[in-house]
Amino acid sequence: MKIAKLILLLVVLFLIQGCESQNNTQLGLPQIDGLKNIEYTIGDDLPNYLDGVSAVDYLGESITNIIIDDQEVDYQTEGQYNVYYKVEDSYGSKITASIKVQVNEEAQTIDYIAPYFEGVREFYYYIGQEVIDYESMIKAYDNIDGDISENIMFSGHVNFELTGDYEITVTIYDSTGNRTVERFVVHVYDNEEPIISGYNRIYFYIGDENPDYMKLIGAYDQEDGDITHAVVVNDEMVDLNTVGIYPLYYKITDSFGHEVEQVVAVQVEENDDSVNVDDLNVFYINDTHGSILENDDEMGLSRIGNVILDEYDHNPYETLFLSGGDLLQGNVLSNFYYGASMIDMFNYMNLDVFVVGNHEFDWGIETVIEYFDPTTLGTKAEYPLLAANLFYKDTEKRPDFVDAYAIIEKGDLKIGVIGTIGSGLESSISKSRVEDYEFQSPTYWTQYYTDILINEYQVDAIFTINHAVDSYYNEQMALNGSVDAVFNGHTHRTELSLISGVPVLQASSNARALGYLSYVVDSSNKLSLVSYDNLFRSDDTRLLTPHPGLEALIQTYVDQIEPLLNEAILYAADSYDRIALTKFMAEVIRDAAGADIGIHNSGGTRDSLVSGQAITVATTYKIFPFDNQIISVYIKGNEVMSLLYNSSVEYSLKEGLSEFDIDMDAYYWVATNDYVFGNYDEFQVYNDIYYPGVVDRVAFEDELRERAETTTQFIID
Repeated sequence: MKIAKLILLLVVLFLIQGCESQNNTQLGLPQIDGLKNIEYTIGDDLPNYLDGVSAVDYLGESITNIIIDDQEVDYQTEGQYNVYYKVEDSYGSKITASIKVQVNEEAQTIDYIAPYFEGVREFYYYIGQEVIDYESMIKAYDNIDGDISENIMFSGHVNFELTGDYEITVTIYDSTGNRTVERFVVHVYDNEEPIISGYNRIYFYIGDENPDYMKLIGAYDQEDGDITHAVVVNDEMVDLNTVGIYPLYYKITDSFGHEVEQVVAVQVEENDDSVNVDDLNVFYINDTHGSILENDDEMGLSRIGNVILDEYDHNPYETLFLSGGDLLQGNVLSNFYYGASMIDMFNYMNLDVFVVGNHEFDWGIETVIEYFDPTTLGTKAEYPLLAANLFYKDTEKRPDFVDAYAIIEKGDLKIGVIGTIGSGLESSISKSRVEDYEFQSPTYWTQYYTDILINEYQVDAIFTINHAVDSYYNEQMALNGSVDAVFNGHTHRTELSLISGVPVLQASSNARALGYLSYVVDSSNKLSLVSYDNLFRSDDTRLLTPHPGLEALIQTYVDQIEPLLNEAILYAADSYDRIALTKFMAEVIRDAAGADIGIHNSGGTRDSLVSGQAITVATTYKIFPFDNQIISVYIKGNEVMSLLYNSSVEYSLKEGLSEFDIDMDAYYWVATNDYVFGNYDEFQVYNDIYYPGVVDRVAFEDELRERAETTTQFIID
């Protein structure tokens, strides 16, 4: 019985245990919540499979160790894949679940909007500054891609050591291929010095208020802008109590440390402005070309000076003496002294202004300017040198001591004079002597300074002098309304005309005539023309008599070179005109250079010979006054023929060579003077050049002296 009960108990316990095991298995599985299928687009960030997913065991305790198995998923290939979630609780119970992942191709966005740049502009660089990193200053953006600056492509090169304008091209593409191209320029400039402007000779009359040295002065720097306030004036050498011409200095320094000094002349004069001027007599000469002495129809300076000095003696406040260029060069008595003799004589004659002509460049303009520079020793002009339109090339800066205008006070009358050199006359000057300069519009600059003289200096009268005959200039000045007379030069003609009541005058050349204008001056200092004329010997008896004082001064210069004036080298066997002498000079030039061909321009021969005429050194200056250097160039036959057929030159061929023998493809040595060399295109493309070191006039004189060893006659075969 006991055994039966024990067996029954064991059976019951077994059955109960079986039931418990079965119940534990059903209640103890973990659970995963929040599972959902996912869509993924290629190129996006990988899915977060745990986002919103959680797991708990059968007691509700959180399970954090959820294992994701996405090995089946190809994230680069469109398709549907399974991802498995695996969870195991602390009792070892496990569960696995899955979701579907749909992998889709990347959505194609159609982008029609091109990218754009920021920072593209012109850049300015001055040599010596820190180099511009323009690439870092330019950005590129796209409405979809955002900042794509790192993809900018730059093309073009900038040489930051060489001035110029450099174009740079920038190109940018966005991710869909839209392209934008822009261009900009990098300007590379010399780190230029500052510029001082507005300066001119200052005229001061003793007893007036001290001059305002900064009147019209400006200073500008390309980096710093207007720096007029920083101009320093040094007038230590100016004596406002003593008549004379003194240097005044302006100095400016820019932020780069570049210092510029500009010197001008201060002309101190005496004047009694209480004198009422009722009349004004204006005398004028032009193109004297060194004609100091009387010679045939050339009256000479002593006789012209006799008229002017007589007027000054009797009417100092009513006499004005003007000149119009080409005054110095062309005669031994001037050329031998490089014009100093005439500068001295014009001082004696009370010249009021000296205007630059093309022949003031024959010795180099700096030679003439030296006479107007009060900082140096030697002969000094007591009057200004005017050329309002003469500038260094590509600037508006005139050479030191070349001024635009003069202000002359005669009693209570204030007179302005503006001088210019004719437009285009660079071609009348040897290229090497004028290549650094340019002659800008005489009309523009005369009108410009006319306004200044009227508005800033309140002058009563204005006279304009242009070394040229320019009908447009003459008409514009006459119509200006403020100009009282216009004077011309250069063409050597005797001219008298009235344009709208304004006299226009040119007084021949070589002291053959003396221009004269007479005015009455009313109580408001307005001028009214009485007469205008060119005076010759027969027009004024004073022109028949030399002035004693001026004659004595001239003689001091004559005495020093008397043999050059009077000693005959040869005598002309026949009369030879300028054409014959031009041909002869072509031969002289050819021989001096040992060339195949000699060329001389007709304009370089200025006089002729009459039969029996004594040929002195002075004669050689009269015929060939310009002291041009001989140059020989190796040029091609076709260029040679172009020269031979040029009507403005004469030529000489070596013995045995005829113009019919010229081979168009062969090369020949052609010798000429430096004026022709610089101004005729045929010479400009060749580099084989020979400089004999001989002046054409000197070569001519040497030829005469060589002939004089065997004959007394000058014969042109």
